[in-house]
Amino acid sequence: MGKIARMKTIQLILPMLLLSFLLLCSVVAADDAPQGDPVLDLINVLGCKGCHTINKEGGSIANDLTQIGSRLTADQIKKKLATGVTKHPNIFMPDYSSLSTSDLKRISAYLYNLQ
Repeated sequence: MGKIARMKTIQLILPMLLLSFLLLCSVVAADDAPQGDPVLDLINVLGCKGCHTINKEGGSIANDLTQIGSRLTADQIKKKLATGVTKHPNIFMPDYSSLSTSDLKRISAYLYNLQ
């Protein structure tokens, strides 16, 4: 397998491994965690706040999502989540195409309503 093929394989597998790890951690911690908003819980499990700020919580290496609904429609947010495409080629945004359509809609609606 050539170097480029290995890099493409890693780019495909890495988000899935991260998602699997985060889901496993959330299952282990779920017994002790207080029940909150299920969509916000999903956002936390996916690790979005590792890079993004949402309502003054989270990372600062990517865009603040607190008012993303004033910049993008729910459908545009859903497409960005599903593809991981960014305007900047050197910035990594995982794609969440493996999520169910229902989860993608719930997350994009939640983020859209942050106006």
